[in-house]
Amino acid sequence: MPALGKGGGGDGCTLYFDKIPMAIKKLTEKKLTWINIDRVNNESLKFLKNNYSFHHLDLEDIQSESQTPKIDTYKNYLFVVLQFPIWQNSTKRVISYELDMFIGENYVITIQHGNGKEIKNLFFKCLKNKTQKKEWMGKDSGYLLYNIIEALFQNSRPILNNIGKNINIVENDIFEKTPNGSIVRELGIHRRNALSFKSIIDPQRYLISNLSHIRKPFLGEDLTIYFDDINDYLIKLWSIVTSFKDTIDGLHVTLESLLTRKTNKVISTLTVLSASLLPLTLLAGIYGMNIPLPFSDNPKLVWIMFGGVLAIILLTIAIMKNKRWL
Repeated sequence: MPALGKGGGGDGCTLYFDKIPMAIKKLTEKKLTWINIDRVNNESLKFLKNNYSFHHLDLEDIQSESQTPKIDTYKNYLFVVLQFPIWQNSTKRVISYELDMFIGENYVITIQHGNGKEIKNLFFKCLKNKTQKKEWMGKDSGYLLYNIIEALFQNSRPILNNIGKNINIVENDIFEKTPNGSIVRELGIHRRNALSFKSIIDPQRYLISNLSHIRKPFLGEDLTIYFDDINDYLIKLWSIVTSFKDTIDGLHVTLESLLTRKTNKVISTLTVLSASLLPLTLLAGIYGMNIPLPFSDNPKLVWIMFGGVLAIILLTIAIMKNKRWL
């Protein structure tokens, strides 16, 4: 016989649900329930429809990815869409990780999209660690919501640290090594990651700020300071990644200047060499003609003439080199 579990409906009534699908995990502490849905499929949608009175538009939203971060406020629950930056090893890129949440008086439902393991790791850590479970779920659902959001944003700090570390490496390469095309590409990759991180964090600041001003029985005024703390942390992350972007832009300008200077130096060297060889080429062309020319009957004098011209050319190059014109 399937096990029965309690659930809090969106209309405030107490509901019972049995046989939870495999994609759904449930964790209970006293009257508070945390349900994590790692896949949005027909079973999980049926579970939500049968046990909770959520608005049909919210159920439609959780079926589509890449939702805009938002908060929908209802009488008995909140529907929140958040995005967090995560690192994708396969592409070496910072991408957004979407998390949908339903928060009611005695429940928090987290719905993850994609293959990210961040929320799943937090859920199982809370499941295995009784101390953390009691700490996170010992109060109301609003406090559990705070702990989940705070932990996910804290996990994004190593990503930002890694971006800063890579920028320092590129900066040293620019000034200590000869700049080349590979450094330009590498700098572009770090710039893309910094911009991606910034674009993900930016809207979350306003969302968390709004969340701290919402008043519900499960989201009291005492939680304002907690969400304000998250907002301050996001502002700090945003400031750091903004400084990284400014640093990358400055390095990009510096790198372009160094590469332009290198190109100009090569062009100027080739120009001087071409101009220097022009007199020799002219003499060779003149004395290669089958007509009577001065000193043509004396090969030694011709070679002396060529040698004199070559000496003048080498002297000119040496003077230009000494004056750092080359």
